[in-house]
Amino acid sequence: MSSEGREAIGYDHGYDGEVFYLGLALDPAYVEGFVEGCLERIGEDDQEGEDLLRGEWEEGDWEMVLEILKAECDVRVGRPEWST
Repeated sequence: MSSEGREAIGYDHGYDGEVFYLGLALDPAYVEGFVEGCLERIGEDDQEGEDLLRGEWEEGDWEMVLEILKAECDVRVGRPEWST
């Protein structure tokens, strides 16, 4: 999959952009890509932190993990240019 295609569905966005778009918050592919990107970024510096958050995510505590990750990012109300 090309990097442009990955961005279009949210993959790598948390890793590259450190921005969460509320306008895409209801798109499961965007949220999953955002979380995966953030966890990969965290894992580069703190493997235990990544493992802890990934475990919570996999156990279904999605809201808590998402709130923690959003706290470390710039949260924007709209949608990114690539989503239009």
